[in-house]
Amino acid sequence: MEETRIIIAIVAVGMSLGGLVLTGQRATRTELVALRTELVALRERMAHLEGLLEGLREAITGSRPAA
Repeated sequence: MEETRIIIAIVAVGMSLGGLVLTGQRATRTELVALRTELVALRERMAHLEGLLEGLREAITGSRPAA
């Protein structure tokens, strides 16, 4: 009888820990997706700024940079 209670307790703790691990992984995955989306937006903004700087350089120097 005592062994059965111990086994049930061990299984319950294992299931609880498994649930916590899965919840943590889901939260991490959600944050990672959000960061990847933000990274794409930052790349687009950086490319836009690079274009503006090239235009400013051309306006100041009157020539285009070598590619």
